[in-house]
Amino acid sequence: MNNSSLTPIVKHLVLLGGGHSHLAVLMRLGMKPVPGLAVTLITRDIDTPYSGALPSHISGFSAADDFHIDLRPLAQFAGARLIREEIEVIDLNEKLIRPKNRPAISFDILSMNIGSKPDAVKIPGASRFAIGIKPIDIFLQEWARVLKDAIATIRDKSKTYSIAIVGGGPASFEFALAAQFRIHEELNLQYGADSPLQIKLISADDGLLREHNRKARLAAKSKLETCHVQTFFNHRVVKFKKNSVLFEEQDSISADAIFFATGASIPQWPADCGLKCGEDGFIEVNNYLQSTSHPFVFVTGDAATISGHPRPKSGVYAVRQGKPLAENLVRFATARKLLIHSPQKRSLALISMGGRNAIASRSKLFFQGHWVWRLKNKIDNDFLQKYSQLPDMATPFQLTRGLVDKETETTLKQHAMRCAGCGGKVASSILNDMLQELPQVTSKDVVNPASRVEDAAMIQIDAGRVLLQTVDEIRAFINDPWLFAKIATNHCLSDIYAMGADPHSALAIIGLPFAEKNIAREQLNEIMQGCTEVLTDNSCALIGGHSAESPELSFGLVVNGFSAPEQLVNKIGMKNGDVLILTKPLGTGTLLAADMRYKARNSWMEPALEQMLVSSKTAAAIVAKHGVNACTDVTGFGLAGHLQEMLGMQEVLKAKQAEVQLSLDDVPVLDGTLECLERKIFSSLHQDNSQVASTIQNTEAYSNNPFYELLFDPQTAGGLLASLPEKCASDCLSELRKNGYPYAAAIGRVSSVNAETPTIILK
Repeated sequence: MNNSSLTPIVKHLVLLGGGHSHLAVLMRLGMKPVPGLAVTLITRDIDTPYSGALPSHISGFSAADDFHIDLRPLAQFAGARLIREEIEVIDLNEKLIRPKNRPAISFDILSMNIGSKPDAVKIPGASRFAIGIKPIDIFLQEWARVLKDAIATIRDKSKTYSIAIVGGGPASFEFALAAQFRIHEELNLQYGADSPLQIKLISADDGLLREHNRKARLAAKSKLETCHVQTFFNHRVVKFKKNSVLFEEQDSISADAIFFATGASIPQWPADCGLKCGEDGFIEVNNYLQSTSHPFVFVTGDAATISGHPRPKSGVYAVRQGKPLAENLVRFATARKLLIHSPQKRSLALISMGGRNAIASRSKLFFQGHWVWRLKNKIDNDFLQKYSQLPDMATPFQLTRGLVDKETETTLKQHAMRCAGCGGKVASSILNDMLQELPQVTSKDVVNPASRVEDAAMIQIDAGRVLLQTVDEIRAFINDPWLFAKIATNHCLSDIYAMGADPHSALAIIGLPFAEKNIAREQLNEIMQGCTEVLTDNSCALIGGHSAESPELSFGLVVNGFSAPEQLVNKIGMKNGDVLILTKPLGTGTLLAADMRYKARNSWMEPALEQMLVSSKTAAAIVAKHGVNACTDVTGFGLAGHLQEMLGMQEVLKAKQAEVQLSLDDVPVLDGTLECLERKIFSSLHQDNSQVASTIQNTEAYSNNPFYELLFDPQTAGGLLASLPEKCASDCLSELRKNGYPYAAAIGRVSSVNAETPTIILK
C-alpha cells in the first residue's frame, strides 16, 4: 500500500484563478508533494492562454490550442481538485468560498491569481460596442468574427474595412500590426502596403510605449508609419457608440470594429470581500506576496500591487512571482519563515512588430530584427511546453526482487496503476467463477439465483410485486467528492432502470480518507449533498448508510426498487430482427485512464463527465414505451462483455443462444476516446474484458482499429443497451435524442436467437 494514502489531510489550500503564477505552484506541488495538504484549483478558464504568444496566433503563425495551457493535466499532476467556477463571494472571516452551483468550500490558505481586465471596460458603451483584449477567450471569438468580416468586405464587396484600437501600450501596438499582417496575408496583399484595410490606433498619451526607452518608441512609431497605421495621440476616449469612438473634444472616429487594450483594472468584489486595496485599486500585498490585511491570503499577477514596489501590469512579473509564491505557500502551510520576494526593477520586453519581426527593450537596451522574434518565439514555446509536457505518472509499485519472474513482474506493474470508477472493478471471469462455486439458492422467494446474472436481485414480495435490490461501489476517479458522488449515485441507480423499474430507496456506503475532523466533515457533507441531489432528481429516498475510514475515497449505494413482475425487463428476451440501441456514448474507461496519467485534455473530460451525470431514468421509460425486449446497462465489463451476457442468457428461455451483427462505425464515441485507444491507453480492466474476444467474429477486418478496442472499454455511469423490434427503433431513437440523449444510436441487429454459441459478428 502506498504510504501517502495513509497520511491524514489536515490543511486545505485553495488556488483561485488559473494565471501564470499558479502554473508554477501546481508544478511545484506535483514535483514535491506536501503530504497532508489538500489542494483545490478554482478557475473560470481551464484552457488558460499564455498572453505572450497571442500576437503569434493573431498573425496566423499558430493555432489557438498552441498558446493555451490545459490546466486539467497539470492539476492532476499536482493532485489538485479542479473546479470550473467564477467566484465573486469569499467569506474571509469564516474562510469560506461560496460557489453558485455547489456546496461552500472551506480553506486554510487562499492564493489569488485572477488577472485583470482593460480599464476601458468602465467607459460608457464599452460592453456593447467595443471588444477588450481580455478576457482572451471572448476576444478570440470576436477576433475570429472580425477577421471573417474584414476579409469578406474587402474581397467580395470591394469596400474598405476599418479597425480602431484604443490603447498606447505594447498590447495595442502588437495587435494592430498582427491584425494587419494576418488580414493582408489572407487577401494576398503585401504586408505594410497601403490597402483597403484601415488600422486606427488611439491613445490618450502623446506617443506609444511610454514605459520603454526612446529607441523602442521611435522604432514603434516608424513601423506604424511604414505600415500606414493611422495614429491618434492625446485622444482621451469618453464613450463608445456603434461603429464610433467619441473623445473629450466632442470629436469622433468611425470604425467597423473597435478593440481596446488599455491599462489594467480589477473588479470591485475583492475589496467588497474585505481585502485591502492600494490607491491604484489593486489588492495590496507585502514582500511575501501576502495580503496586507489577511495574512492567510496570497495574491499575485495583475490583481496585486506589492506595497512600496509598484510595477507595470505585465505577464512577465506574474511569471517571475510563480516560484516564490509556490515556496511561500508551502512555507506558510508548514509554519516556516517566509521568503522575501524582490521584484526586478526592469524586465526584458520582447514586442512583436507584425510578421516575424520584433524589438527587445530593457532599460536603455534596444534590439530589433528577425532574431529577436525567434528568441521571443523560443521563450514562449519553452514556457508553454514546460507546463504542458508533464512527467509520466509514477507507478506505486514495490516488490521484493526475486519473488516472481520478469514477465509476471511487468504484468503486476501494469496492474499497479489501477484505474478507479468501473475500471477498478473485479474482472467478470473471476466474478462468474466465484458465483458458480457458491451454494445454489433454493428459497422460493428469490426469483434469480446468484448463478443467473441480472442487473439486480429479484425477490418476490407477493403475487403483484417484486423487490429489486442492487449494490454497487466504486473508487473515486476525480478529486472532487461532490461531483464524484453525483456520478457514482447516477451509476448505482442505472441497474434498477435497466430492469424497467424505478428506484424507491437507497442506503449509502462511504469510504472516507483519514483527515482532520473539520476536513472530514466537509468531505462527507459534499458527498452526501451530491448524492441526495441526484436521488431527489430520481425520486429516490436515502434511508440509511454506512461509512468507514479508507485509504481512498469510495462511494456506493444499495438501491431498492419495486415492480410488477410483468413490467420487468431482463437481459434475456431478444427476438430475431431486433435492433440494438445504445443510449450513451462509450469511452469513459480510456479517458479516465488518460486523465490519471495526465494525458487527457479538459475538452475531452468535461463532456465525458457531463455524460456520466446523465441519468438513465428517461431513457428507460422511452425504451419501455417502444416495446423493449431485453435490456442492460453498459458499465464495467464494456460493451462486448455486457452484450455477451445478454446473448448467453437466452438459454434461460430454453432456446439456443443469440447471435448479433454489430456495426462498430455506428457506436457513439466520446471525444478523445479513439485517440487514447490508439495510444494504447487502456483502463486496468480492459485486458480482462477482452477475454470475450474469442466469441467475436470478423475481427481481422478491424486489426489496429481503435473501434475494436472500444468494445472492451469499461464504462462508468454508462448508458442502456436495449433490444427493440425493428419497427419501433426509429421512433425510439428520435424520442431519445429529443429528450437528453443526443448520442443515442442503433449499433446492430439480432440476426438469430438459435445460434449454437453466443456470437458477435462485426460488420
